[in-house]
Amino acid sequence: MTSDRDIEPILDRWLTERPTQVADRVLDEVADRIARQPQRLAWRATRRDIHVTTYLKPLLAVAAAIVIAVAGLAVLQPQAGSNVGGPGSPAPSSSPAASASPSASAVFPTWFLPTAYGAGILPAGSHTTDAFMPAFTFTVPEGWVNSSDEGGYYGLFPDTPANAAEYAASDGFAHEIFLGPHSSPHFICDAWEDDSGASAAEIVAAAVANDALATSVPVDVTIGGLTGKQIDTQLDPAWTESCPGDPPTLDLGDMRARTILLDTADGGVLVIFIGSLHSDGHEAFLAEAMPIVESFQFDPTP
Repeated sequence: MTSDRDIEPILDRWLTERPTQVADRVLDEVADRIARQPQRLAWRATRRDIHVTTYLKPLLAVAAAIVIAVAGLAVLQPQAGSNVGGPGSPAPSSSPAASASPSASAVFPTWFLPTAYGAGILPAGSHTTDAFMPAFTFTVPEGWVNSSDEGGYYGLFPDTPANAAEYAASDGFAHEIFLGPHSSPHFICDAWEDDSGASAAEIVAAAVANDALATSVPVDVTIGGLTGKQIDTQLDPAWTESCPGDPPTLDLGDMRARTILLDTADGGVLVIFIGSLHSDGHEAFLAEAMPIVESFQFDPTP
């Protein structure tokens, strides 16, 4: 059994003579984990299309080294009260499946690989957010999944064949509800848009004036005690530019989004996207998604 005094010189020697190179497979694993973290407010962002540039390689090497050091410490450091290698040592328990969710109690559809903390498959009924701010309660029928519940990101999607097929093809969702606090959301392509503003009304006005977008007439809405604007957006068919950074397999002209922007008590803007990567099925998705969105009840505490 290795004692604490034995571990210290090992770690000191490792840190002094640490490896200057890390295997590509380790870098790829770290890069994949970094790429799978939400980077910006965009319900349509696919994960497989986020590439790691060359200048990030040294940072990834450091991150990988830290992972290795922590893993080594975990292996060398005995657990309290353990009897490693001695009589009566408990048999090793089976490891969880590789697709297990970040939350031990969360269960996700078999076709979905969790990339952030979420509650997983939600039973029909009322639910409350865990980490997202502003906190809110909502009601869902059967068949809905919470993909992420973080301070600035909350995602809901239906467990449907259309979503499973899109996820297998692009790592994205055919249909999704996405929430995030943001002052200048990008509806279709951030390279084209300047949808800035300090309030929901200002942001919507900027979107309506944007030549790249075709929008519906904005309407006033009240959701869960917050007031704001609702607008439907799509790419203007007359727009002929391309969107840098989007994969060629993604047809921006076929995307549809209903966006609800709500003014919050702290002076910010909460954005709710009800988005579809394809126009086919979007109206049917709106019919399912809007009752869920309309059930949102926000905590008035800033």
